[in-house]
Amino acid sequence: MPVEIRFSGSIAIITLNNPEDRNSLSMRLVTDTLNILNEPVVQNARAIVITAIGPAFCAGANIDDLLRSGWMEGLSANSNPSALFRRIASYPRPVIAAVQGMALGGGFELMLSCDLAIASDSASFSLPEIGHGVVPNTGLALLAPMVGRRKALELMLTRRRISAQEALELGIVNVVTPSLAVTHTAIALAESIVSGASPGAIAEIKTSLDKHAGIDWDEIDGTLKRLPPAEWQEGLSAFTEHRPPKYDQFWEK
Repeated sequence: MPVEIRFSGSIAIITLNNPEDRNSLSMRLVTDTLNILNEPVVQNARAIVITAIGPAFCAGANIDDLLRSGWMEGLSANSNPSALFRRIASYPRPVIAAVQGMALGGGFELMLSCDLAIASDSASFSLPEIGHGVVPNTGLALLAPMVGRRKALELMLTRRRISAQEALELGIVNVVTPSLAVTHTAIALAESIVSGASPGAIAEIKTSLDKHAGIDWDEIDGTLKRLPPAEWQEGLSAFTEHRPPKYDQFWEK
């Protein structure tokens, strides 16, 4: 199973467990996670922690599925990563990411979709999408309110990888902790939040913050559809073929 569920008291712990594929967002991983979030026993949990096994928290979208599933054209809505991000962001209970390793592309966006984030001191973050002819469509909506427009543009345009410490300084993560303690720290934070707090107030804080932020999920879903197909097909094909992309032809036009 690429996704596992366990409980620590009233806290549900969702673990991405496909380390050989760096926990990439495949159709199956996305679908399984959405199904887990819809399970009554999980919905009865007071908070959720999302963690992972292996050197990567999540290395982003599975490129083979990105090319073949219709995600770029807005198809396969039930297995599209943006559907998962939206579900997490709108979940009425607190959702905390426990990032033990690399969070790249869609993995970065998965972490951004969570309410709070704990990072190990060896974690790192980057948004490499434009090098593949695509864009971090969810990151476009969620990152700038955290770090400001200029810093969000810098991270997306330069594609540079940032450390856990820089992510903490930018406000992208809440706490940096040793690797072995990252999940425990996230669980402890979840327990401290829900202890003595009402579920309705927590849900209303999340709902109202989203309204004030003006996050437009329909725009997030529509962003990829506007990208020139020839460009993203070249970028993603280059990635799967382990070669540099050839974008000069598009600049010349």
